[in-house]
Amino acid sequence: MKINLKTISVIVFYGAIWGIVEASVGYVLHFLPALIAGTILFPFASLILYKTYKQTNSNYAVLGVGVIAAMIKAVNFLLPVTNIFKVINPMISILLEALVVMVVMRSFVKSNWVIKTAIISIASITWRMLFLGYMGIQAITTGFVAVQIGSLEAILSFSVVSGLLSAMMSIGLLFIIELPNKLKKPMVPISPILSLVSLAVAVILTILL
Repeated sequence: MKINLKTISVIVFYGAIWGIVEASVGYVLHFLPALIAGTILFPFASLILYKTYKQTNSNYAVLGVGVIAAMIKAVNFLLPVTNIFKVINPMISILLEALVVMVVMRSFVKSNWVIKTAIISIASITWRMLFLGYMGIQAITTGFVAVQIGSLEAILSFSVVSGLLSAMMSIGLLFIIELPNKLKKPMVPISPILSLVSLAVAVILTILL
C-alpha cells in the first residue's frame, strides 16, 4: 500500500465514521432485542470497509480503518467502567470484522452478486466464530462468561442465525449503494481537515454516549 496523505485521510475518515456508528447506532441498539441488535452493526461496517477499499484499492487500508475505529472505542477506558470487557469485547469484534473483511474484499469486489452473497455470508459467520473463540479463551483465563457462549443455543444464535441475517442486510445495503454507480469517486472530497473533524466528532460521541 502506498502511504500518502490522501490514503491516511481516507483511513482516518472512515475509521471515524465507524466510530460514530458504533457510538450512535450502538447506543440505540441497547434498547432493541438481542437478535436484532446483533445483526445491525456489521452491515454498516461492511459498507464502510467496502467504500474504503474502493477509494484506496488497498486491503491494508481496510484493516487500518478497523484499527482507528477500535482506538476510538478505547476512549471509553478513560471513563469510569464497571466491566472492562464491555470496552475490550467491542474493540476485538471491530478488529475481527475488519480483518475478515480485509481477507475477502478483493474477491468480493471482483465477483458477481451470487458469489458476493456467499462471500459476505462466510465473512459474517467467520468473524463471529473467531469472536466466540476469543470469548472462550476469555472465559477460561478470567472466569468472565459472555452471554454469547452461555449455551449452545446462544452460540448458534450469535454465529449462524445473526450471522446470516447480518449478511443479508449487508448485501442489501451494498446493492442499494451500488445502484447509482457513484462509488468510483467520493461525493465529498476526503481532506485531512474533514478526517480530523470526523475523528473529533467520533471521540466526543463515544464519550457522551
